[in-house]
Amino acid sequence: MFEMKDLETHFGKTMQINGMTFTLEKEEELSGVLAVWIGEIYRIYATPYYEGVSIPVHIVDFNNEEIGTDSYNVEIFDYERYCKVVKTLSENIIRRNRM
Repeated sequence: MFEMKDLETHFGKTMQINGMTFTLEKEEELSGVLAVWIGEIYRIYATPYYEGVSIPVHIVDFNNEEIGTDSYNVEIFDYERYCKVVKTLSENIIRRNRM
């Protein structure tokens, strides 16, 4: 199972989602240490294996207003698959929000 500790060497990497660039960073909040993809408009919270969910995705805008959530509940074993799932779920959430 791919977990937060497996992201340690990947912080600072970037990914393109819907033509926007997001950088993977680690944030400490009251709920623990979280993986966050930070862009100019959105923040994508996607901490692997958080509360028993393989990849929960929660997107907020720059005003901290929720855009949407989704999740992937099948086991993930590597960074490449994690990125593919985050990208797919995020694209769907952003597209639904724009409708």
